[in-house]
Amino acid sequence: MSTTTTLSFNPWARDADQEPSLKDVLARVSLERGHFRNITEASLQEEVAGEGALEPSDDERESDEEDEKEEVEEGAKGPQTREDLYKAKFEMLQHVGAAEQDVLFALDFVSLLMTEDKEGAALGNQSISPALKNEVPAGTLGLDVWQRMPDDKGVQAQDEMLATNVRMEGLQKSADGLLAAASRLEDNVRKETQYWNEVLSIAEKGWNICRIPGQQHRLGVTFGFSESEPQFSRRGIAALNVDEDGQISLDRGVGAKSKAVRVLLRQQGRLVGSSNISSTTNDSDITLEARIRHARDSLFDEELYQELVREGRANASLGVTLKGDSVCFAPLQEDATRTEISFELVSLDDTGARDLGVLPQDNVAQAVAVAARLLLTQAHRERLKRRSEVPPPMTDKKEERRILPILRPVMSFALHRFAVNQVNSHLARIAQLTRAAQVQCAFENAVINVPSVEDLSGAEDLVTKLLQPWASEAKCEVASLGIRVQLETTLVTDFCTRFTLIAPNNKVTQFAVDGELRNAIDAAVSSALAASLAVKAGEGWRCNQREAFLENEAAGGKAWVLVDGGAGILTLSGQEQDKSRVWRLEGESAQKSLWEVFGEVIY
Repeated sequence: MSTTTTLSFNPWARDADQEPSLKDVLARVSLERGHFRNITEASLQEEVAGEGALEPSDDERESDEEDEKEEVEEGAKGPQTREDLYKAKFEMLQHVGAAEQDVLFALDFVSLLMTEDKEGAALGNQSISPALKNEVPAGTLGLDVWQRMPDDKGVQAQDEMLATNVRMEGLQKSADGLLAAASRLEDNVRKETQYWNEVLSIAEKGWNICRIPGQQHRLGVTFGFSESEPQFSRRGIAALNVDEDGQISLDRGVGAKSKAVRVLLRQQGRLVGSSNISSTTNDSDITLEARIRHARDSLFDEELYQELVREGRANASLGVTLKGDSVCFAPLQEDATRTEISFELVSLDDTGARDLGVLPQDNVAQAVAVAARLLLTQAHRERLKRRSEVPPPMTDKKEERRILPILRPVMSFALHRFAVNQVNSHLARIAQLTRAAQVQCAFENAVINVPSVEDLSGAEDLVTKLLQPWASEAKCEVASLGIRVQLETTLVTDFCTRFTLIAPNNKVTQFAVDGELRNAIDAAVSSALAASLAVKAGEGWRCNQREAFLENEAAGGKAWVLVDGGAGILTLSGQEQDKSRVWRLEGESAQKSLWEVFGEVIY
């Protein structure tokens, strides 16, 4: 039996060394043999055997016959049950549905391809499915016809060189990126190391490191005081920010400027003393701990100034005034030595406000500023003690905010200092008058008993001394008769200085006004001089110490002694006015002694 074979002819490849592509081989096999499922090993062997080249063996024939027999038997057998029939039907419908989908996809592909061409656009639009038409616009799919061209060795070499250069450039960029990343990582490691070293250094020195509330990714440092008022304790935290150089800066929030309380002393409107204020700024050369301490001091001074303002409003009747941004106090008595104390809150950014030069009473102003800060610290300490104790029973009555005793102790010190100066000045004038009259006189100035460092066990003990009444004593001995003046300034009942005069006859008299005290001192000195003259004059002379009057009834002599320390006059008068003698601190005065003038006056 003859076998008809269909062949397809293709032109020889232009390059003899080029092998046909797999696509071309498969197309040629499909044209020659049909579908691949019709090509079996048995059919190929039969075709070769028919041409006389090779005949199938007996074993192969037997196996093929057995396979055909089994297929015939299976086909004859068919489905045995209804379920097998439905199952076969379902499988057939699945294959038909899949084939239909493949056909529809192929139809949509060809239709979309035809819409690119003007001539086939109408036909393509009719056959394309609505779903594809809604998703893909017409004419978006095109085709090109490529002609098989011979390979160009030069172009290939050039392409390979370009590809190599591109790969080298890519590798170089990758290397540069890795180097930059390594440098950036090294810089970040350096900044992180510096950051944590500084954080660790301030933590080791006792500062509390915490997270910023509401910003858990940021660290901060707590520098405020837990016993401060809520408006200040909430501000006692600052964020630790890192700049480009790895330095840590404190972020206290918007509008938080450094401020300090300064004490100024004035006499007759002239500035005589000023306390020191810190000049630390937020520069990079200042250590982090110094900036934290500076922020703490600034917040502390702001609270101090607010407490001074509150206390000053409550003590307006004692001579406290609020002038602008200052809290001022001065003794009510008008005197050339009267010193006005003022507290003001200044901004440290204002360099002109800090430059006041060196003044004679800067130490006194600094002592007042330190005392005010110690008093506020003591108030914090007492508040902590009360909070540590068992709380009182709960009531509906709201606890009022207590006015802290800060200004009153300073005012007490100022009043006592003013009173001491007044007494010492008056006794010094009396000593000069008596010495001008050649009368022996010695006096001891009153001093303010400030506790020494050796007598104190701590800051709390010092504050306790500051809150106690101030007491001083001045002594004056005229003609072997002693006079003592005791001064006490208290804060308990009356806010004033109590004066106690102890006369030579041990008579005790108390005064509340320094003018009355000066008059009493003049009278006591006059009585002491009169008593000394009576003793020196001998028998017959009687002395009335109350009036500083000497009288001799037998001889008919009389004399009066008058001392006026305020005016600086010592007068010895007799019965006749023209025989009076006056000693003055200024101007013309008698050059003789009191005893010599006494002999001239009484006769």
